[in-house]
Amino acid sequence: MTTLTLRPSIERRRRMAYIWTALLVLLQPVCVPAVAAPKTDVVVLRNGDRLTGEIKSLERGQLRFKTDSLGTVYIQWDKLASVQTDQYLDVETSSGRRYFGRVPRSGDAGVMTVAPGETAVPRSLEMSDVVRIQPIDQGEFLARLDGSLSVGFNYTKANNETQFNLSGDVGSRNEVRAWSIDGTTTINSQSEGQSSSMYDVTVSHRRFLGNRWFLPTFATVQGNDELGLNLRAVAGGGIGRFLLQDPHREWAAFTGLAYARENFAEESPRNSIEAILGTQFSFFEYDTPKRSLDAGVAVFPSLTESGRVRAQADVTSRFEIVKDLFFDLSLYAVYDSDPGETAESNSDYGAVTSLGYSF
Repeated sequence: MTTLTLRPSIERRRRMAYIWTALLVLLQPVCVPAVAAPKTDVVVLRNGDRLTGEIKSLERGQLRFKTDSLGTVYIQWDKLASVQTDQYLDVETSSGRRYFGRVPRSGDAGVMTVAPGETAVPRSLEMSDVVRIQPIDQGEFLARLDGSLSVGFNYTKANNETQFNLSGDVGSRNEVRAWSIDGTTTINSQSEGQSSSMYDVTVSHRRFLGNRWFLPTFATVQGNDELGLNLRAVAGGGIGRFLLQDPHREWAAFTGLAYARENFAEESPRNSIEAILGTQFSFFEYDTPKRSLDAGVAVFPSLTESGRVRAQADVTSRFEIVKDLFFDLSLYAVYDSDPGETAESNSDYGAVTSLGYSF
């Protein structure tokens, strides 16, 4: 990745301080204890083992189950024979249909019964067809948060170049919506004064509709010295749909509109309206060691600046070393057909390796 020759400034130091503070604040709430619900749910594994605890969620083919004696355990969904709970659940199948109710004991292995109430007819579902479970009333808000934090550092002796990366995320999901806050910053520096930095902090929200449809909204703050970009603030929304959902894969596509305000070095601020075309794909495997792959591409053709197109892509591969400690390899690329006048290039790309912890 090419770097700009820039003198450190008060503005840059202040900006980076804001980013660091924001990333650390993202993770602070998870340290606060929450009141847990009674642990009376029962799961039975295919090998006959039986656990009593509290169902927290089913995401990406993995059941998060909280027990008194073992703490929170993660169980591969395809390793379970039956589930029983008095909690009121939101159960989603691979077809996109959603069922609400409690799950009484089922006599057949591999089948779960969702009972909406005393007057409604229970529905029997093949457990292999269930891709997501979310308790509707599962206690305090803080107990529903999930997140991760990773740190990476590279050093080259030949030119005394260092690269530092910090990234983190926190989010939650309930029966009708999911939200997340994701942030990353990368700083490159050399002893002779050459330096560059990039950052991206995004708040996103999805409201789920029927038949795999959802309504996404987001707000993003970005900066990239390579593109001569001091600050870009973007807010937008649209509509999307999951094209594929199963215990190991998710694939979604979305489109919409966004408003962007940009401040390039030595230029007046720009304001524009952009279309959004994007897709996201995830693969996850929870056999030991855990591993996952997340990839996303978004294209922003401007509707107010003729011929201008922005695009960004991110790929993150994660491999578990020991429990909850993982190795990350992340690739990113950004493109702007009309960057700032001081930009070294109309594109930027890079690779980051890091160690991280998930909670």
